[in-house]
Amino acid sequence: MPAQNPQAPAAVPSRLPAVPTTSFVAPPSEKVPDRVLSPGEVDLQVTKNLEDVPEEGEGMGEDFFATASMEVEKGKGGVFSGITSPIEKFIRYFQTGGRKRFELYLSRSGKYVGMMQKILVRYGLPEDLVYVALIESGFSPKAYSVAKAAGPWQFISATGRRYGLRIDWWADERRDAEKSTHAAASYLRDLYGMFESWPLATAAYNAGEGKIQRAVTRYKSDDFSELIRHRYLKQETKDYVPKMLAALTIAKDPEKYGFGDVAYEAPLDLRTVTVPGGTDLAAAARVLEVPVEAIRDWNPELRRFCTPPNRERYDLRLSDDAARLAEERMEEIRTQAKITFLQHNVRRGETLQALADRYQTTVPVLKELNGLKRDSLGRTARLVIPVTGLMETEAVPGTEVSPDHLTMAHMRTEERSRRARIKEGRRPGPGDGVAVRKGDTLARLAKRHGVPVKDLASANGLKTGSKLKVGARLVLPESAGAAESRTARTAAPKGSVGTKSSASAGAAPDVRKRTARYKVHKGDTLDQIARVYGVTVDRLAGRNRLKKDQPLRQGVVLVIPLES
Repeated sequence: MPAQNPQAPAAVPSRLPAVPTTSFVAPPSEKVPDRVLSPGEVDLQVTKNLEDVPEEGEGMGEDFFATASMEVEKGKGGVFSGITSPIEKFIRYFQTGGRKRFELYLSRSGKYVGMMQKILVRYGLPEDLVYVALIESGFSPKAYSVAKAAGPWQFISATGRRYGLRIDWWADERRDAEKSTHAAASYLRDLYGMFESWPLATAAYNAGEGKIQRAVTRYKSDDFSELIRHRYLKQETKDYVPKMLAALTIAKDPEKYGFGDVAYEAPLDLRTVTVPGGTDLAAAARVLEVPVEAIRDWNPELRRFCTPPNRERYDLRLSDDAARLAEERMEEIRTQAKITFLQHNVRRGETLQALADRYQTTVPVLKELNGLKRDSLGRTARLVIPVTGLMETEAVPGTEVSPDHLTMAHMRTEERSRRARIKEGRRPGPGDGVAVRKGDTLARLAKRHGVPVKDLASANGLKTGSKLKVGARLVLPESAGAAESRTARTAAPKGSVGTKSSASAGAAPDVRKRTARYKVHKGDTLDQIARVYGVTVDRLAGRNRLKKDQPLRQGVVLVIPLES
């Protein structure tokens, strides 16, 4: 059966002892600590009624597609004489009423055709089978049909799983253009093995192999043009092969059919980087300095806010620049973006918004994880809540997480964010890299960083009118003034008299003193705060005129002495 509409199902009981039926909501006095859930327990909480869960190939009928467009042009004198009329009908339709949509499909094909054709050839298949994806979805990974088929090759869930695609609450590999092409190649190869005819094999891709086999048996014919004369096959299947041949004919010679001005999208140019399962996409995007929308666009198979936590690791597709940055900052991704899922027993009076604020998440994420339709908790007994910042020893399944643990995790996250903001707040200088954001142009970036457009383009091997890819990193050139100043310093005689440098012998090193401010939360201690910010308790206490063992009042703002 096709996959169900991807909505988060209602939470199911965990493996803990059942909550008594007389009290679905814990009383205020019962303060049960949060508990770290294992990946399996998280799956039990967020999934419900889910369905049961390449090699080199020999050539297969390449001649059929190699001469297809020429045979179509021959009309009734070619091999497609029996379906010439419907082919011509679809060519006219794509040129007229369906023109706007067909132009979109051709434009989008530039992004995927090259990659898909290479995979088809690896399986020994004709590369023109790529146009099955054009008529199935218009090369859209987001395509979803009324029959609940998904992705560029429009697999229903049962067939997708049969050919190795993973489909669950977290990810749907039918939407992964590369993985689904491998699955489609395997399926098409099997279909050709059954029928030894590409018209029948592609018709079976649409209607199912059983339906086409029964038609062949019933009418004692393996000629597609003969089978479509009878009422047994649906009109959609009768149109399928002519529609594909019409699309193929235009796509192989677009100028001849009036599509010479189509702007084709650039081919996909992505690399894979292995990240932990359960990596928060928004947090990873901040570390990689790219929009989270870009990560979602590069990985359309991801259905939720994170990589699947039921997998130990996940291959994330990123642009070349983002991938290079991910490799450099992998430790930051592991510490700042890795999610731990907690089980929280709801107490009387708690609200989703208050919990979202306390655990530094969002109401939509809590609703999605727990299958909640409304913003009110009602009689919900337990919630699954995602948190970041817990240390590895604290994130072991079954570990109880106290409010103090949570506060410390938030403090660590705040300190990492603070350091990142300081780093981002420094104006980039010559030789530094800057990330391209949505809407950026060379002119806009040059103006933002005070450098000439020509110099910025030259430093990055670009033309002044070049289009920029979101997520790419550009190197800032050295300004003319800075270069002249540096040249003058280099040329100055060693014995020349001038202003003494701060770096001359006997000069004290320039240590800039900086401070941060931290608002005290319930349960905080000076020792905890000092450890998070990497300062001694003595310095922290002295700076705030406190005794080392003095209890802290909630809400007091402490000054944290820092050095850079």
